[in-house]
Amino acid sequence: DGQLEITVAPSWGVSAADDASTFKTAVKEVAMQFGATATFMTKPFSLSGPGNGGHFNFSLWEPEGAEAASGALGREGAERGPCHVGKGDERGGGGGFCSEGLRNALHDAAAPAGLSPLGRAFLAGILAHAPALEALCSPTVPCYARHGNWAPTHATWGLEDRLAAVRVKKGGSGRECYLELRMPSASANAYLVVAALVAAGLDGMERGLQLPPPRDPSGKGRGGASANGGEAAANGGGEAAVNGSGGE
Repeated sequence: DGQLEITVAPSWGVSAADDASTFKTAVKEVAMQFGATATFMTKPFSLSGPGNGGHFNFSLWEPEGAEAASGALGREGAERGPCHVGKGDERGGGGGFCSEGLRNALHDAAAPAGLSPLGRAFLAGILAHAPALEALCSPTVPCYARHGNWAPTHATWGLEDRLAAVRVKKGGSGRECYLELRMPSASANAYLVVAALVAAGLDGMERGLQLPPPRDPSGKGRGGASANGGEAAANGGGEAAVNGSGGE
């Protein structure tokens, strides 16, 4: 028995979900050929210890010279990102990730925490809809057993904070700024997570939501409550389902 962490190369849009789903299927089928069993169940061995997470890393990009929706990304603080090319450069459809001619819309060197106004509003939308997102990020009862073991229980964010629901990762420079949604379980449907994430973020942008303060490390428990009052995520499948079904 053992557990491995696998990082999937970045890709554009829905192709990222394609890659994750293809990987899961391939791993299971190859394992079967060798008489082994591969599972992405959240807690396959016991209720103790960390479970299998499905963290989703993402960033937002826009064309060089474009007027940003936030009105503050036309500055030089919004930097271009690197080119990571796999099998091609088809934006929105498989084959790698290339940001040539684009700039990272999340980053603004002059803004607090290096997050642009657009990035802050997008992140605020994710946190505002976190209870509903939980229904998709934790689709089965065992998913909730991982909460509190490096898995978030509250709608919080933080810089390089592995206990927050959303971790702001800055990498080696501002142009590599990206966000990590740490809520999803490995058993979550990647397509639903991506769609819900985008919808929540866009809602934050459209409504101009304000980002709350980052998680206070003095909060109780691993991934527990924030002293800044982060809203609690669902505690179980029934609560998550109710939150997730309530339209706005």
